[in-house]
Amino acid sequence: MEKLQLLLLEDMITDAELVIRTLERSGMDFNAILAHNKAGFINAIRENTFDAILADNTLPQFSAIDALRINNENGIDIPFILVTGSISEEYAVEIMKEGACDYVLKDRLQRLPNAVLGAVHKFKLEKERKKYLDEVIANEALLKEASKLAHFGSWEVDMVQNVERWSDEQYRILGYEPGEIAPSLDNLLNRVHPEEVDAVQQVIEDTVKNLANQKFDCRVISKDGSVRHISAEMAVKRDDNNKPLRINGFIRDISEAKHAELKEKKITADLIQRNKDLEQFAYIISHNLRGPVANIVGVSNALLEGSLDEDENTEFMGALSVSVKKLDNIITDLNHILQVKHHVNENKELVIFSQIVEDIKSSIGSFLEDKCIMIIIDFAEVDEMSTLKSYMRSIFYNLISNSIKFRKPELSPVIEIKSRRYKDVIELTFKDNGIGIDLEKKNNQVFGLYKRFHPEYAEGKGMGLYMVKTQVETLGGRISIESKVNEGTRFKLEFELEPSEHLQKVMA
Repeated sequence: MEKLQLLLLEDMITDAELVIRTLERSGMDFNAILAHNKAGFINAIRENTFDAILADNTLPQFSAIDALRINNENGIDIPFILVTGSISEEYAVEIMKEGACDYVLKDRLQRLPNAVLGAVHKFKLEKERKKYLDEVIANEALLKEASKLAHFGSWEVDMVQNVERWSDEQYRILGYEPGEIAPSLDNLLNRVHPEEVDAVQQVIEDTVKNLANQKFDCRVISKDGSVRHISAEMAVKRDDNNKPLRINGFIRDISEAKHAELKEKKITADLIQRNKDLEQFAYIISHNLRGPVANIVGVSNALLEGSLDEDENTEFMGALSVSVKKLDNIITDLNHILQVKHHVNENKELVIFSQIVEDIKSSIGSFLEDKCIMIIIDFAEVDEMSTLKSYMRSIFYNLISNSIKFRKPELSPVIEIKSRRYKDVIELTFKDNGIGIDLEKKNNQVFGLYKRFHPEYAEGKGMGLYMVKTQVETLGGRISIESKVNEGTRFKLEFELEPSEHLQKVMA
């Protein structure tokens, strides 16, 4: 053991010598510094480091309690032993409350060596314990911070004591503050996405019954309604009879990685589709330009030759005018299509489906009355959506006008428009009782550019459904068709909800 450094606070030299001789006779290895008054005590504790302080309580105008309070004010935490001739029970209690660890009467100094050694040893043990606890707390704080940064939570079920625990980050991943709700498997399952809760519950049950560990991914809906993707793992500790004793679970928030993965897949799919659309578009445009341009070239050459008579010249000039108009129409159509591609950054707003229908009915009101056209709407499930209003109105207008154009002459047209919500999708359907389309023959051409399936109808030039499909897909949706000749047509549009919209509906 290292040599002890002791401070003696004693104004009587004889008493100080008696204390020192008592300690020496016990074989204790120590150095002692003597302080006779308050000034000497303060200088000693400022200039030296001590293992213990032995203080008398009879110094004039400076008591042991005063010395203890100076220690506390200076942050000095070392064993303090009162060595005094006499002491009352009340004073003993008071000085122990102030921080003294022991007291020894001067007529029983034989107990002093053991009191000093015991106090020093106990203090060192306590100091090591505090250091260990500080390290544990620091490591725990570091682990908590690391868990927070890594979005890594953990939970435990003690099946013997029926106690469940969650880490702080476990709470946060689920949208709670630590301790806000009771940690339990039920509360964990309550936050699992409704579409996946049965599967997750089955995984947990199978793991407890049969397995040592299991991994799975799922979605959870946090308290604020946001959907998060988590990767989870469970480990089961069993006794010698294979009875579960404890379940440890770990979850990691992988939302950012999952969203990045989905975004990358979507970008890739969009690029592939855009390349296909661009190839098709380029082919269609070149094909449709070829006819008018060839006619213009042929007619121009004939006119330049100057061999035509007056009637032929008039006829060729008329043909040239028709070809130029066709070319102009194609260029105009091209501009309209390109505008759709460029308007995708238009600000979104809350669009009311029923209001769009009313606006369209108002704009063609007299026509509806003349033709006895009935438009029936059912937007009970969902009547609004955050999207580009100009596109949505164009989609509604084209599909409604398409049903009106291709109505049965002998039948009053009925157009039914309905909405519904399922999972994270808004579905719109447009159904009519018109002449329909032969999809067995024309299925791959329905949404093609300049595709007309009823040439006997003068109206239309094959742009409407192409524009509808382009606008729907630009809004992130998809469109499909069901139709039979003379039995009408049904279009189905599907739009995925924005995350905030979807979560609000799921948690409602």
